Amino acid sequence: MIAHAIETVFLVTGVVMLVRCAFQYAYRTEKWHRLNVVLFNIQSLSSDEMKWWYAAMISLSLGASIKLLSFIALITP
Repeated sequence: MIAHAIETVFLVTGVVMLVRCAFQYAYRTEKWHRLNVVLFNIQSLSSDEMKWWYAAMISLSLGASIKLLSFIALITP
């Protein structure tokens, strides 16, 4: 139960940070149609945007890891 809450917090936080990074990139470059850059072409991100991107990836990774560990714990008796 607590693992589910923690994984949800990490996953939602990661998505929010990724969206913030995308909006910062779009606002800086005024290329609102190229938001996929945040996911696939991170070399064009500024240093502040990269901080948000790294924080988002860490949060998403932690959320996915907790999800996997809780799933394994459910399977094993």
